[in-house]
Amino acid sequence: MTSRKKKIGLAVAAVVVLGAIVAVNVSRDGRSKVVVQTQKVGRKDLVSVVSASGEIKPHRYVNISSNVSGRIVDLRVKEGEAVKKGQVLARIDSTRYEAGARVASSALEAARSDLKRMEADLDVSRLNYDRSQRMRDQKLISTQAFEEQEAEVRMKQAAVEAQRRRIAQQGAVLESDRDDLAKTTVVSPMDGIVTSLQKEEGEVVIGAQSFQPTVVMTVADLSVMEVEVLVDETDIRNLTLGQDAQVRVDALDNLKIKGQVTEIGSSAMPRGSNTSTLASTTTTANQAKDFKVVVRLKDPPSSLRPGLNATAEITTSRKSSVVAVPIQAVVVREVDDKGKVVDPNALQASSGEPSPGPIKQKKNEEKEGVFLVKNGLAEFHPVKTGIMGETEIEVMEGVGEGVEIVTGSYRTLRTLKDQAHIKVETKKERG
Repeated sequence: MTSRKKKIGLAVAAVVVLGAIVAVNVSRDGRSKVVVQTQKVGRKDLVSVVSASGEIKPHRYVNISSNVSGRIVDLRVKEGEAVKKGQVLARIDSTRYEAGARVASSALEAARSDLKRMEADLDVSRLNYDRSQRMRDQKLISTQAFEEQEAEVRMKQAAVEAQRRRIAQQGAVLESDRDDLAKTTVVSPMDGIVTSLQKEEGEVVIGAQSFQPTVVMTVADLSVMEVEVLVDETDIRNLTLGQDAQVRVDALDNLKIKGQVTEIGSSAMPRGSNTSTLASTTTTANQAKDFKVVVRLKDPPSSLRPGLNATAEITTSRKSSVVAVPIQAVVVREVDDKGKVVDPNALQASSGEPSPGPIKQKKNEEKEGVFLVKNGLAEFHPVKTGIMGETEIEVMEGVGEGVEIVTGSYRTLRTLKDQAHIKVETKKERG
């Protein structure tokens, strides 16, 4: 009896030990699996958008400067005021220019009077010449006296021609002085609104003849508005003229206005530089570059003003019912010449190690792909991608509709190995 109890006790102990071993193995196997999130590949309608920031500007505006230097003695408009083409906007002190015009006018009149006197003197010399010619024919004067009279006529005729040229020159001076005098009146070159008034009555301005003329005010046509944005060089290839856009204006409670691309810059500019500066120097060769893009606004509201910050979302492509996966599900892995996926952890470890020497290792090919879920394993499959939407990207080749793929987490996908054992996270576990 005792022997039987002993056998039963040994059997129970063996079962407990065996169960413990199995439990440990199961627990260890569970810990070795990578917890992932998955979903099945489906079809989506995708819209590819390029977003860029800039500011609102009128399509047509003019920075108005005085053509002559002087003090503003009469400023006739205020900022925000509507003006018409040809309307007087301001007057510059014209005292000096009026005096110059009077001097030039008097000089011209004096030159004309001198011309009349010289022409009369020439007429007298011609009469004497005719008389001398008749007297020479009658042998009453010598040939020398006749030739002297002839030379005098030619000399006085040349003097008259020179005086006429001086009169023409003096007339041009008077015309220039009168033009400067007329330019002391500043007029509007177009219909529009005074959007910026930079000078006040009594201030001195520098004329347009200088290298840096003073801008007195800006007149703009606010009926046609646009937003000028800077688009990253990596996105510019996707833009074409005529593409639709939606412009959001922050200052107007995120007001959204429809627009259309009307201009695409042909020259790159270093990021942070003025839009008029071209990236043509070697010092900016490695800088990030932008391209200026103009979006014309459709039906801009009356509350829209130049200078407001805005963001343009330009639709570059649109596709319906395409095979699509979450953007983060598409990862890049190195594939060796045998087609085997290289462990990303191994790459990270080797990047911190010292160089083995002058021997150059052959760089593996990088491929985009997704991880398929197959029999509890994550299997890397290369894919060919298409347009990118807000959260999903088109898959043109590599996987089809209905296939289950790994979609997260992002941190897990960064280091996930090909053929890794995985455990699908349930929704309850995610919460």
